Amino acid sequence: MRTEILNALQQLEQQHNIRILLASETGSRAWGFPSPDSDYDVRFIYCHPLEWYLGIDEKKDTIEQMVGELDLVGWDLRKSLRLMRKSNAAMFERLQSPVVYLEQSGFREELLALAPEYFSCRAGLHHYLSMAFRYRQICQEQEAVKLKDLFYLLRTSLASLWIVERGYIPPMAFQQLLPLILDRELQAKLLALVALKAQVNEKYMHPRDPQLESYVQEVMGYCETRAAAMQKREGSSEALNQLFSKITAADAAAAGAVTAKAKEPICKSL
Repeated sequence: MRTEILNALQQLEQQHNIRILLASETGSRAWGFPSPDSDYDVRFIYCHPLEWYLGIDEKKDTIEQMVGELDLVGWDLRKSLRLMRKSNAAMFERLQSPVVYLEQSGFREELLALAPEYFSCRAGLHHYLSMAFRYRQICQEQEAVKLKDLFYLLRTSLASLWIVERGYIPPMAFQQLLPLILDRELQAKLLALVALKAQVNEKYMHPRDPQLESYVQEVMGYCETRAAAMQKREGSSEALNQLFSKITAADAAAAGAVTAKAKEPICKSL
């Protein structure tokens, strides 16, 4: 599958005249609780040639393509950096994904080094807690719940708790959130559910669990009471502007070198 993903990314580069700076997995395969039939949620950051950024008109800055079980979504470099400045949770997840398909040397490391300056506890908590409330409503509507929806509820609840308790970007992997749960029996139950999800399809319905529901309700209520006290942060644009300029200038220089090479005469006079 990795070869298929790399081929699809290469085709997108050629089709849109872009350079992909980072492509990583998100969704259940990166969070650590995939099902056998889970899609591959490939998210990538790309840049255009320098002249694309010089016009006065706003241009489309997102690429989306569904190819079989590949869900490919890309954000332009400028859009990505703007979202990082706004403390976009999805942006932070792309950067710390444990599954990286394609990476330009040093790009992810530079952004990860900058990430703490742009992470806002208030914005992060709002993102994960609002998702948790949405998934809790979905899970409460039926006698049995999709195991997929239950894991989305658990992960967003625990990510909210991580922000409240630890005050920085929550980890990508679900298993890294489990130490927040002090009840070892409950931890063991969740690990058993991870193992179960690896064996069943995405449509599998699981009986509702009063213990899990009670725990999630307690966590969400606690996080909701702490939301107003969360720190709001908006980092400076300076470092992001410098990175943007460096990348686009490097691409322009590389393109210029290729053009100059192409113009060299095939036969040189002695």
